[in-house]
Amino acid sequence: MPSSYKFEDVLNKDGELIFTNVGYSMYPLIKQREDVLRIVKSDTYKKGDIVLYKSEIDHYVLHRILKIKKDKVILAGDYNYFKDKPIAKDMILGVLKSITKKDGKIIDLSKDKKARRFFYTNFFYIKAFFQIIGKVLHLRKIK
Repeated sequence: MPSSYKFEDVLNKDGELIFTNVGYSMYPLIKQREDVLRIVKSDTYKKGDIVLYKSEIDHYVLHRILKIKKDKVILAGDYNYFKDKPIAKDMILGVLKSITKKDGKIIDLSKDKKARRFFYTNFFYIKAFFQIIGKVLHLRKIK
């Protein structure tokens, strides 16, 4: 892949982008280097959607919308216990529409209620608390 390859160029040209991700922030819904993701260019999104955006330091990030404010969007990875820095709405490049799992099963995020993960958007701090406790207990076990 050329170094000049940009996701936004593909989305602008084709209207969709298909790739596998690197990273664990959306685990367990998305598994690194296993699941094939389909992102579509879209100017509309809502709380609970998983969106692709380009950070201020030119990294591509695929996270879930927790809250939409007047001019900013608050996001976080499902596996993260911290929120991303609020981003401008125009930083969002597209919305995750489907995930093809390793076994060939396709999860259509517009239809799959479980994938919308009500828990992750409405109880973020409770989820984060249990994740931190789990990580502390795991680290204590290692020592």
